[in-house]
Amino acid sequence: MLQILAATGLALAALAPAEKPQPVLVQNIRLTADADASSATVLIRDGRIERVHAGAFDAPVDARTIDGEGALLLPAFIDAYSFVGCATPEPRGERDKPVSTSTDVSIDMREANRKGIQPAFRVADVFDAGDALEAWRSNGFGALLSAPAGQLLAGQSVLVVTRDVAPRDAVLVASVFDQAGLRASGSGYPGTLMGSIAQLRQFFLDAQRYGVLSERRAEGKSGARLPYDADLLAAQDLLSHRRVVCCAVDSADDIERFVKLADAHGFDLAIAGGREAWRRAAMLAERKIPVILVPPGGDEPADPDAKDAKKKDKKPSAEDAPWTYTEPVAAKREKRRAWVEQRDGARVLAEAGVHIAFGTGKGKADELVEHVRKLVEAGLPREVALAALTGSAAEIVGAAPSLGRIAVGADATFALWTKDPLLDKEAAVRWLFVDGYPQEFEKKDAKKGGKPDEGVDAGGVWTIEFDVPEIPEGRLEIEMAKDGSVEGQLSGKSPGGDPVQGDATGAVRGRSLKVSAVLTVEGARLELVFDGELDGDTWTGTMTGAAPEPVGFHADRTPKEKVR
Repeated sequence: MLQILAATGLALAALAPAEKPQPVLVQNIRLTADADASSATVLIRDGRIERVHAGAFDAPVDARTIDGEGALLLPAFIDAYSFVGCATPEPRGERDKPVSTSTDVSIDMREANRKGIQPAFRVADVFDAGDALEAWRSNGFGALLSAPAGQLLAGQSVLVVTRDVAPRDAVLVASVFDQAGLRASGSGYPGTLMGSIAQLRQFFLDAQRYGVLSERRAEGKSGARLPYDADLLAAQDLLSHRRVVCCAVDSADDIERFVKLADAHGFDLAIAGGREAWRRAAMLAERKIPVILVPPGGDEPADPDAKDAKKKDKKPSAEDAPWTYTEPVAAKREKRRAWVEQRDGARVLAEAGVHIAFGTGKGKADELVEHVRKLVEAGLPREVALAALTGSAAEIVGAAPSLGRIAVGADATFALWTKDPLLDKEAAVRWLFVDGYPQEFEKKDAKKGGKPDEGVDAGGVWTIEFDVPEIPEGRLEIEMAKDGSVEGQLSGKSPGGDPVQGDATGAVRGRSLKVSAVLTVEGARLELVFDGELDGDTWTGTMTGAAPEPVGFHADRTPKEKVR
């Protein structure tokens, strides 16, 4: 008997979690951003908030005490749309026995033609972010939605905590959205917008038919036996409103296309990206379609009509290098106008009553926080911006009421900030609690001015090669001003061999060079962002925008003779 009990105890110990969060009393904190806010105390037990008290109280004997030193306590941010930790596989197009070449031509589409379709794929089964989530933790993010991308129906996204744990312990919501888009990888059908919509329509029709025939079989009615089809089975959750289709689109027309698809086939919808979602704000609000906004790549374009803009502009002279390029003022104004429209889109959506959240997409956590702070500076109410990073985001990704709020019973997932991160660019995270587990961050000095290091010059002609052979070589011609800003042109070839080029802007900070460029490739608008480190005449880093995952690059420079 003792042996049995001992064996049972060992088995239970093996099943129990390796560690349990210690009760923590967090004192001397502020619950509001007001400078004269009174001190408060929060007690954490078993990973949840047990008590919130305006003032101080004695710590339980089993609790650890942490002095917040007057820090601002905010719910941990939620990145509602990211590609971190997910490598999206390419769907297998043919799912049945190949058709004999000797048979007659079929009069209808084959059910198992699934190019770009894989709703049964789950990121929860493959999620692995490695050490990447440290950057999210240091910027106050407690949860992140990892989404597949690059396919018509790429699969099911997963919501995970940012704590450094095994993937199985990180999962909060195993299946959040079915991520969708209007592009499929590879060549051939469906290679056009019309083909993509037709492929989606056919799949949803097949799924509806599969559901009806399944019900008939279950009721004992006549009908042929159905094949096992994981994708058609997974689609039943969409058609029965148990999951939402989140489509990654930017243009107002593409948003309308997905709305029509949802109306025709009876599934719920969310938008990710949403560059022009503000143009359909009334429709989105009426249909209660949430929008997860993703910041545009690259730096804010300068206003050519600003008072000091003319001082910075310089007309080309005979002394300039022959490749020197000066962007026309009209082009600068159009670029600025488009950027301002997108920037103010979040405010337009919020005022219309659309539920919004924010996601990094292919970007970085610190860039998202900075972007939201700029939206607040431009007029987005601070409370709306905070909700879009916390409470509203939690509702959209199915994590409410556990995440996104500071209340008794909620998950102890919050951050202590030195200042309000949505109002002050010098704000930094001092402590982050995720599931009740604390992580302390070192105090940081005030951020240094973003200027190039002494002797660093990025000007010249850069020949760029990519780690992915399918991406053709690029050529970047830029010049750098004394403040580190750069401008010029990016040129190259499309996958089909046609020449493409676009304006490029960016900046040098320290030894880091970040450049963004907008290209039109085979009718599609691509925003490419190059972010890397300079080392003499070499520049290495990653490019985002051309593929679902960042792509490594290496560039060599032919130096220019002088900097303007």
